[in-house]
Amino acid sequence: MQHLVNFGLLFCFITLACSGVLSFFQPFSLLTTRIHIVFGFVTTLLVGCHLFGRLRYFKRAVGKSERAFIGYGKLTGIMALWCVLLLISWKGLGPVRSFIDLGYESQNRAAIVRSSPLAGYGDMGKGGKMVARLPAEGADVAVSMTLQLSERDTPPASIAVWAETSSGSMIETLYIDPTLAYEETPAWGGKPTPRHQILPIWRHRYTLVSGVNPLGEVDAVTGATSSHKFSLDEYLLLGEDKSFVLCVEVNRPGDPNEHYQDKHLGQPSVLYTAFIAPDQKQRYVLLELTGHGGGAEQGGAIQYDLETCTTALECVEFLLANVNYRVDE
Repeated sequence: MQHLVNFGLLFCFITLACSGVLSFFQPFSLLTTRIHIVFGFVTTLLVGCHLFGRLRYFKRAVGKSERAFIGYGKLTGIMALWCVLLLISWKGLGPVRSFIDLGYESQNRAAIVRSSPLAGYGDMGKGGKMVARLPAEGADVAVSMTLQLSERDTPPASIAVWAETSSGSMIETLYIDPTLAYEETPAWGGKPTPRHQILPIWRHRYTLVSGVNPLGEVDAVTGATSSHKFSLDEYLLLGEDKSFVLCVEVNRPGDPNEHYQDKHLGQPSVLYTAFIAPDQKQRYVLLELTGHGGGAEQGGAIQYDLETCTTALECVEFLLANVNYRVDE
């Protein structure tokens, strides 16, 4: 049993070390995280078995007898050092902050997109997806959206969902394809591709939030006004007469036509929108085809002439927004 525990700890340690290094130096990966969590749990069980088998050792090591080789004084010093390390790590003090700044998350914080903790999504199978934004405490309205994409798309289309003001300023990103969320040049359709070529309309709206344009430069011109808030919460209150636009941008790699002949990029992204006004008590709103992102790589401008798009218009079969009222009407 002892040998089983020892070798189990060895292999678990190697796995945890490798997954930890990958998590530190590479973009977030659900696979890496899952492996790290599973082997962390197994390591905990093995350490528990190891400690249980070494109870006599700890009893002999700590105490007032002459046989004790640690003693309460040394034990107190070890615990004090442990507390200091824990505090430094908790607060991010001294060399800990410098070390963390070497990691992928810190060096690419402007490129990493994370939605509000109140936003979530779920796969419904057969091309279906649900995106929801719950209300914060004190808010009255939740918003969700059902997306039905074509089952024929291989590889599947990439999606971004966000809310913006009627003037086109982003309020909040509700969902972005996880494969695009952690780096500015992800592998898309098997080839590294800048996000402003995949979802150009969303990416230029996102400049307002991140302060960094698609070229990685700090954008001082497109900065938010002092009154702009990057949260949907204040738009989910009844009686405030506030409205917003729900946007979905969809793009599929490798779908060229006679107007867009690049075999990788293919046709441009397609934009769907819906006007949401909670005070109007309209529970269901269909998102309508609005335009495409052809040429939007430079400035993010929406193109409303859809005659050059063909199969790109077949990616989406159904988009329905649901306004869920949490108060008595």
